[in-house]
Amino acid sequence: MNVVSRIQFPRTPDTSSLYMKCNESASLSSCASDVKVVFKDRGTVSFNTYFNSFYETFYAKYTTLESLYYLLNLEGDFTVCLYRERNAQDNRELIYKENFNNCQLGKHIKILLPDSWLSEDAGRIYLEITCLSERGYFTEGYIATTQNPIREVSLGIITCTFKKEAYVKKTVENILKDDFLQDKNLKIFVVDNGKTLTNEEFQNQKVELIPNRNVGGSGGFTRGLIQALQENVYTHFLFMDDDIELETESIYRLFPLYEYAKQDFAVAGSMLDLYKKCILCEAGALYSKYSDSDGNYRYNPFSINSFKNNLNLEDPDVNNLLLLEDNLDYGAFWFFAFSKKVVDEIGLPMPFFIKQDDIEFSLRIKERLGNSIVALPGIAIWHEPYYAKNSVWHRYYWVRNNMITHSIRNSLKYTDAVKFLTKDLLHRLFLFDYNCAEMIIKGFEDYMQGPLLIESNDSETLHASVLDLSKTHKNQSIQSSFQLENQFDKNLGVEQIKQGAFTKLFAAATLNGHLLPSFLLSNDDVLFFVSPTSKDWWPKVFTKKRILFLRESTTSVYQHEMSRVKGILILIRWLKVIIKSGMRWSSVSSEWRKSFNRLTSMEFWKDYLKLNEPTGIQ
Repeated sequence: MNVVSRIQFPRTPDTSSLYMKCNESASLSSCASDVKVVFKDRGTVSFNTYFNSFYETFYAKYTTLESLYYLLNLEGDFTVCLYRERNAQDNRELIYKENFNNCQLGKHIKILLPDSWLSEDAGRIYLEITCLSERGYFTEGYIATTQNPIREVSLGIITCTFKKEAYVKKTVENILKDDFLQDKNLKIFVVDNGKTLTNEEFQNQKVELIPNRNVGGSGGFTRGLIQALQENVYTHFLFMDDDIELETESIYRLFPLYEYAKQDFAVAGSMLDLYKKCILCEAGALYSKYSDSDGNYRYNPFSINSFKNNLNLEDPDVNNLLLLEDNLDYGAFWFFAFSKKVVDEIGLPMPFFIKQDDIEFSLRIKERLGNSIVALPGIAIWHEPYYAKNSVWHRYYWVRNNMITHSIRNSLKYTDAVKFLTKDLLHRLFLFDYNCAEMIIKGFEDYMQGPLLIESNDSETLHASVLDLSKTHKNQSIQSSFQLENQFDKNLGVEQIKQGAFTKLFAAATLNGHLLPSFLLSNDDVLFFVSPTSKDWWPKVFTKKRILFLRESTTSVYQHEMSRVKGILILIRWLKVIIKSGMRWSSVSSEWRKSFNRLTSMEFWKDYLKLNEPTGIQ
């Protein structure tokens, strides 16, 4: 018997609806390691959920599996039903039903999956179990096969961290506590960019702690990848962020996927909202495209378009939407698995510090494998959502590394770069976000320095200067959100003020008030609200001197105050930079393309990480 996937029980109450649904006569009992469903007569548990559905279409397409069956550990008398759904419009189809009497724990009952799971009729299947006796128990369930794997799989799990000790130790602990993973050939490489962890904290032989320079996420992941490659035993690798909450079944499911794989493919784990545990934030994404209000894709070299964004996974119909497979451009490094074979062919990640490293690496994998980056439903982690983040310095790396990524592929014209970055910079000025505007200019200027910027091998000093620059303008401050209670209604929502064409044009022409005389400006604060689905519109700020930014699920408010002089000087400096750069654009882009093979080579990375020095990592 080879287990393909397991029926999982919820780890926390706030995630229970992603695993199982019980009626009033059934409940989950959890005591230490003894977790089970307890039934009274007519108690029912349904696994019509995100994590415990079996998305048969993906396994039929990507694996050689042909014969599958459920194994269930039950005590009592039961009716077991197996249902299939294909889309939100169709009713569910009962494909199996049988009564089982006098079930005993330790003697699993077996339910064969109909061969239709390999046909065009396949979709998403799930179990519902109803107790027919006065008392009953369900303790475990598996989907298994008698087929032998067609290859052995060994997995190098690589996570890098910078002073997020609690998160990474919890992740490692959860992996090591999973009994099924103990039988798998895996090793966890913890790359410590902050050098705040000790070997005493990771004494299991399946974990290796690697102190590293602070070379960002790309440097940390690559340091771990180099170490794993040198051991020369791993067929596949998994990049995984440090600041996540992990469902270890996501790691387990990688093994049968690759053991029975028809072809080489990468797996992009989905991201669930860390604060709203049942909300799906992203299941892979498109690069350099965005979706307009009509649902059409439009070109923007500096944007991403997340697939399956903001879906509530508590809704069974939503889980059917996940059967619609998207053509992904990339999977993020919060959970991204790939083969050694593809690394041998495409090289190592780019030394981007952070931002864009996962996109650029994924684009190369896609180019090598075709449309073979798979976001398989049920493989996911919880991560802090985009709307809750507000790190100003991130914008520097986003701009610089986007431009490098496009240069490698010769996919960005100078006029397009200027057009989209000018629009972004003006938006920042309209919202008095002068520090972020500085990051845009700095990112553009450093891109124009060419590859020597990275080859100088001084990323730590550069990062320190970026951090300092991101705090240059002191008009931006932070306060606690409870201070807003006396100023604004507690029932905050996104306010879209309908501006007339003339008003909007006048606001833009005056840099949203920067060019207005003081007597036309109001001293009242204006609240700018950012939520998972939308955000306020910049014209509501017109004629105001101060903006209070409130992001949903956060307790901090960011205050921006207008400064005419700063706003105008930043705009003038930007105009000088883009005029000066026009003549050099083609040559700089060519330099980045020519340096690409070197920057992704083992030789470069060993020098960049100072691995060739006699004393090791510095």
